[in-house]
Amino acid sequence: MKTVLATINAKYIHTSLALRWLYVANKDRFDISFKEFTLKDTLDNIVSSILDSNCDIVGLGVYIWNVKQTKQLVCRLRQAKPQLIIILGGPEVTYEPDFFITNWDIDYVISGEGEFVLGELIYALENKLSDQLAGVSSKSKISNEVVQADMQQLARLESPYTLDEDKEDLKNRLIYFETSRGCPYQCQYCLSSLEKGVRYFDRDYIFSNLKQLIDNRVRQLKFLDRTFNLNREHTLAVFDFLLEHHRENLVCQFEIYADLLHPDIIEYINTQLPKDFFRFEIGIQSTYEPTNVAVKRKQNFELLADNVRKLILGGKIDFHLDLIAGLPYETFPRFSKSFNDVFVLRAKEVQLGFLKMLRGTALRKGADAYGYVYDTEAPYEIRSNDSISEQELDRIHGVEHALEKYWNSGRFKRTMNRLCDEQYAGRYFELFDEIGQYYTKHKLPHMGYQLEDLFRTLDSFLNTKGIDLFDELRFDYYANFSQRPTGFWKQDEDRKSLKKILYGIGQDKDFLEENNLTRKIIEKQTAIYSMGTERYELVVFLPTTTGCLRKALYYTENKDIN
Repeated sequence: MKTVLATINAKYIHTSLALRWLYVANKDRFDISFKEFTLKDTLDNIVSSILDSNCDIVGLGVYIWNVKQTKQLVCRLRQAKPQLIIILGGPEVTYEPDFFITNWDIDYVISGEGEFVLGELIYALENKLSDQLAGVSSKSKISNEVVQADMQQLARLESPYTLDEDKEDLKNRLIYFETSRGCPYQCQYCLSSLEKGVRYFDRDYIFSNLKQLIDNRVRQLKFLDRTFNLNREHTLAVFDFLLEHHRENLVCQFEIYADLLHPDIIEYINTQLPKDFFRFEIGIQSTYEPTNVAVKRKQNFELLADNVRKLILGGKIDFHLDLIAGLPYETFPRFSKSFNDVFVLRAKEVQLGFLKMLRGTALRKGADAYGYVYDTEAPYEIRSNDSISEQELDRIHGVEHALEKYWNSGRFKRTMNRLCDEQYAGRYFELFDEIGQYYTKHKLPHMGYQLEDLFRTLDSFLNTKGIDLFDELRFDYYANFSQRPTGFWKQDEDRKSLKKILYGIGQDKDFLEENNLTRKIIEKQTAIYSMGTERYELVVFLPTTTGCLRKALYYTENKDIN
């Protein structure tokens, strides 16, 4: 029986490690292949691609981001080929297989790590044997067992990281890598809390696969370990290996529990690692202790914050700090404090997410205790609870949009740092909240805008607050370009006049010689801003082998240069 494994990824750059594991575990025994799609692919194309393979069995990976599309895909496949055997797997279906067996027109659900269970099921179907297998649910039997694969047996398989099908694309995609499975923590909103214990792959297996990926010029490695630094010896061993095989333009991303970072690991990172080689995701979620107790999240925020500060001072790591709005007991004012507690660390990115009531989690099962109202369709985002209203969560969505545009984008570094150091010192949530409300009041779009629109909007917002940061905004604007922008976001003169002025400056041989410029550079690579009576600021874009050098000069009619 021919089997096709498929899933719908969020983006093309993403890869499904799960499909590859299922494939390498079963390819030597069965006629099996895998296909990846993205949310941008049309349903017609996905259906055609699967049916054109003439498969008898299709296995679909279901995740929170593709539930809706996968349900539609199942319906279309069933209509087109009623005899097709449809198997679901993935975190979305693992903990409530009865729901999907009852409500979707499918044949089987595999709960948990299905690498070897899938093979057992295909063998049973091919040989008309009993399909009553551990971790496999069907209309005749619901299995509540969540299976785990043997790690040593997995390590004996062909590597899922260096398949021939992937070699040409490795450099252009985000490669997911796992050195362990499982999570030691019991956060009540997280599916990982339902996995018992942590299991590690052998070091030799980890290192041989990492070496192959690095040699194949991958650019982005994201480690899937739930808490990568749980085991100090393991952490240092992998860090040592990566450092030994460091390659320019390679970035490794880890999920870190920051209050578990040993002082010697912090010292190691700050003194041994190249800059921008590692990127850490740190889930803080809330700094309110009653909230953390309610969701069984152990956290020493003072220690965590101190460790993050030490790493930021070291200047080697990019940080991504996470917060979740809508957790139990956290009111709007208290969430704003959590935001300020975290933002004061000044991480490169602060990710503001909203609680999702995931299937199978303890928090979803106990939702009534906190008065949760949430969407019944994926991604199951909450609308309100006893502590925070729908209107307040809408305001926090406005904060999220402003945060993404004006901080996480990195486009407004100088302006935002001035605001956070001066006018909004200690009131970071208020800054993004006020920007968000400004967007709402003026019905400004959160999508489909141009870069110039962002600068105009922030300038207008600051003007309503009586704050003049025009010089900082202009600096940030030009810093976004590697060559002269086609337009200027704020000018008194029209473009024709400015072009004429640049032409005139390009004829000034003394000015050109003194600044090591040419007429062509002035006319083609220089932006100009009028500073008053016949005085101009020039921003010269000079491409180099390492990027772009922006040189600021001043010019007046009497050729004074400051």
